[in-house]
Amino acid sequence: MVEPQAPVPDNAREEALRGSVSGAIDSLLGACVELLAAALVAVEIVVLLAGVIARYVFDRPFTWSDELAAMVFLWLAMLGAVIAFRRDEHMRMTAAVGMLAPRRAGCLKHSRPGLRSPSCF
Repeated sequence: MVEPQAPVPDNAREEALRGSVSGAIDSLLGACVELLAAALVAVEIVVLLAGVIARYVFDRPFTWSDELAAMVFLWLAMLGAVIAFRRDEHMRMTAAVGMLAPRRAGCLKHSRPGLRSPSCF
C-alpha cells in the first residue's frame, strides 16, 4: 500500500529554489573576491619590490610606488574583512560575551550579525 505524501506548499519550493540560486551567487561572488584579493597581493608585492629596487639599486625612486602600495593595501584590508566575514573567521570582542550567562552568550553568538553589530558600537 502506498501512503500519500503531504503536499509541499508552493512558497517552500520557491524558498528552496531561491536558496540554491542565492547560494550559487554567493559562491560566485566569494570566489571573485578571493581571486581579486590574491591578485592584489601579487600587485602589492610587485609594486613594493619595484619601488625598493628603483630606490636602492638604481638610485631613482618611483614617486608613485608608495602611494599605489598604500591604496592597494587599503583595498586588501577591505577585501580581507569581507573574506574573513564570509568564512566566519573575523575578529570578535569576547569580553562582553564572556560576562554573560552561557545561554545568553550562545544566543548572541548565533544571532544575525546585523543585530549584534550595532550593539558593539
